[in-house]
Amino acid sequence: MKFKLLSIGQKFKYQDEVYVKTSPIIASNVETSHNKMIPRYAVVTMLDNSSEDIQIPSKEPVIAEDVLKHFNLFYEKCIATLEKNDVLIPKIKDELDKARDEFTKNLTQK
Repeated sequence: MKFKLLSIGQKFKYQDEVYVKTSPIIASNVETSHNKMIPRYAVVTMLDNSSEDIQIPSKEPVIAEDVLKHFNLFYEKCIATLEKNDVLIPKIKDELDKARDEFTKNLTQK
């Protein structure tokens, strides 16, 4: 069966792992809870016909400070990688800094 034919909440097996469809293109691994993008055309094996026993994770509010902290860690790793590989030129660094500043501004605005 094609992934696109499953309903949200249905369990299926894909590449020897069990998932639950959580959106039209995303599935959550039943064991690890990690999300994975599954191509709509992917062939999967449906494991059940009901979604009654599926618990969809609750959506907890995202804390801006946590997002910002993790984004800054990501940003620093990117900059370090570019510097280490001698591909970070001032123009690129300036554009990345502008993008970071805009992201930060948008994140902290209400």
